[in-house]
Amino acid sequence: MSASRGGFVLIAALWILVALSAVGLQAALESQTRRRAAANLVDETRARVAVRAAGEWARSRLTAVSLGMEQQVRMDADPSVGGAWIQATRATDLGIGPLNDAWWNPSALLPPELRIGDTRIRFAVRDVGSALNLNEATEEMLGQFFSLGLELDFALADEITQAILDWRDEDDIPRVNGGEIDEYLDDGRPVLPPNRGFATIDELGYVMGVTPEILELARPHLTLVGTGDINVNSAPYEVLVSAPGMTREAALAVIQLRESGYYPTDEDDIENVVSRTAERRLERRAREFRNRTDFLTTELELLIEGGVEGSPVQLRLQLVVSRNPSGEPRIIWSATG
Repeated sequence: MSASRGGFVLIAALWILVALSAVGLQAALESQTRRRAAANLVDETRARVAVRAAGEWARSRLTAVSLGMEQQVRMDADPSVGGAWIQATRATDLGIGPLNDAWWNPSALLPPELRIGDTRIRFAVRDVGSALNLNEATEEMLGQFFSLGLELDFALADEITQAILDWRDEDDIPRVNGGEIDEYLDDGRPVLPPNRGFATIDELGYVMGVTPEILELARPHLTLVGTGDINVNSAPYEVLVSAPGMTREAALAVIQLRESGYYPTDEDDIENVVSRTAERRLERRAREFRNRTDFLTTELELLIEGGVEGSPVQLRLQLVVSRNPSGEPRIIWSATG
């Protein structure tokens, strides 16, 4: 009996040790989780401060440009930006570029990377006017973007255009060739039109008629920020041809002018180099053309990402910076993610 009792005591002791080990392990894991959460919170705070500081630093560089220090700012930018930086500095040296457009080729105004202490910040910047605003574009602009810009079949381009307008408008009445809730339900689609503006570019992929291939074609040329004005002197062909009154001929003529080193300053400069048919179309839509285009870079979209080097916590700050008539930059929209 004593041997049995001894064996029982031994087994019990072993179980107690196992239980204590489990409790200790659980406590260690919880402690480690708390330490990681605390460290991540600290890293997030530091990253938030760093990206905001980088945003102010970027605005200071744009302010310096408005004060006549454009060439110095461009030359101070990191040469690793590559071809765009080289092109911009050469253009600045040679006096080539849109007249009085200090923000022209904005990728050369900021370095690709900035270090603030042990935080690492990355910049991406583009002229907002070089993209088509998916929420601000009119029916004509959307139709021309998909048909002439992306070279889709005209019938398909119209279906997508009408579906986009139905997606954005506040009613549930479908347009001809468009679609509202009933049409999406009948088609078995997983996402229904919200009757509001697009929240993300990816949302376009749920619109009737838009395939994954079409979405990827359109994505580089779209934006959701800014006034929606198209910069004639920076927009690629796909976006330029969507401007009211523009034709394929007129858009290609503008591209050729820019490649030759001449940048138009108004619609008259375009009308002078196109056929009479294209000229008449621009003349008929002159008011709409002026209301939806610009010939200078007036809005920049800045994407600032980064955080403590080596930390999994990275923050993203998106800014839209506008310049007033005197050239002074001001932040008109921001979002942190």
